[in-house]
Amino acid sequence: MSKKTVCPVVPGGFCAGVRGALDIFEETRKKFPAPVYVLHELVHNRRVGEKMRQNGAIFVDDLSQVPEGSVVLFGAHGVGRKEETDAAARHLHVIDAGCPRVKRLHRAASALGKDDELIIFGNPSHPEVRGVAGHAGTEKVFVVNSKEEIPQLPEMKNPTLLCQTTRDHLEIEEFTRLLKERFPLLHANGGVCDAVYRRQQAVEKMIPQVDVMLIAGSAHSSNANRMCDVARRSGKAAFLIDGVENLPDLSGFDRIGLGAGASTPDEIVQEILEHLIKKGYTLIEK
Repeated sequence: MSKKTVCPVVPGGFCAGVRGALDIFEETRKKFPAPVYVLHELVHNRRVGEKMRQNGAIFVDDLSQVPEGSVVLFGAHGVGRKEETDAAARHLHVIDAGCPRVKRLHRAASALGKDDELIIFGNPSHPEVRGVAGHAGTEKVFVVNSKEEIPQLPEMKNPTLLCQTTRDHLEIEEFTRLLKERFPLLHANGGVCDAVYRRQQAVEKMIPQVDVMLIAGSAHSSNANRMCDVARRSGKAAFLIDGVENLPDLSGFDRIGLGAGASTPDEIVQEILEHLIKKGYTLIEK
C-alpha cells in the first residue's frame, strides 16, 4: 500500500500586505470605540471577516451607510478617488490599510494624462480593479478580463497597461505579449504581486510531487483561485477549500500538497493538517 503523505506549500498564508492591514485593524479597534466601519472587506477571507465582526467591525458596501464622523477602514485592496472624496465630505475618520503594491498602481494610474489610455487587466468587479480605475488621470479606461477581449479594444495612441496584482503570472505574461502585438507602443507598468507570484511558483514546484493540490482560501479570494488554476493547468486535480468543513473526497489521493492563499490565516492550514494526520496522512515538511 502506498504511503499517504501531506506536504505544505511554502510560502503560504498571510502576505505582508494582509498582515499589515489586520494589524491596522487591531490598532484601530483598540484606539477607537466600537464600531469600526470597514468599506467592503479588509481582506478576502470568510473566517477573517467573521472574527472582525466579533471584534466590532461593521462591513458596508457604500460610505453612505457610515454615520457622519465615524471611523472607517479602507481595506487592503484599496479604493478609488471618489471614495476618498466622499469620506472627506462625510467628515469620516479614515484609516487606510491599503496594500503598498496596490497604492503604486494608484500612483501610476494618477500619473496618466487626459489624452492617454489606460488598460487594466483584471476582474471588473474586484475592488482592487475598481480602485485603480478610480484613480486614473484619464477617462479612457478599459478593463479587460481575458485575452479574448483584446480584439474588442479600440485603436489607441498612448496605452498603458496595469494588471490586477492577484492574477496568474503566466496569464499576465501572455496577456502582455498579445497586447504588445496589438499596440507596439504599449507601456506595461506592474504585474503580479511578489507574494502572489512566490505562492504560484511554490505550487508549480510542488505539483510533480503530489496527486492532488488543496488550496486553503475563500471562494472570493482571487489569489487563492489563481493558485488552483496553476495546479489545474498541469493536469492535476486541485480544490479550493475554506477549511476542514469542506474538504473533498480524497479517496485515491495518496500524496497531497497543501497551499494557502495570501489572505488565509495560518490556523486554517494547521487545522487541515491536523485533520489529515488523524486520517492517516504523514506530514512531510520541505
